[in-house]
Amino acid sequence: MNNDKWVRRWVVPSESSDAEYIVSVDREGNYACSCIGWTRHFPRRDCKHIDYVRCGGATTLSQATVNRLAGRE
Repeated sequence: MNNDKWVRRWVVPSESSDAEYIVSVDREGNYACSCIGWTRHFPRRDCKHIDYVRCGGATTLSQATVNRLAGRE
């Protein structure tokens, strides 16, 4: 059995730097983001990276890994 809380993950590029953020969703449909805006804001609210994922603009973490290994970034 998989004990991982997160069922899907995406890579979202920063608009202002070379950074990338990881957006994850759990089994209940709750989203999280690795950006400072999301991790340091209480109560939590969706950031622009989560909105980007919901709009279908992000690459899954597994596909991003395959792209990097193949030299396609």
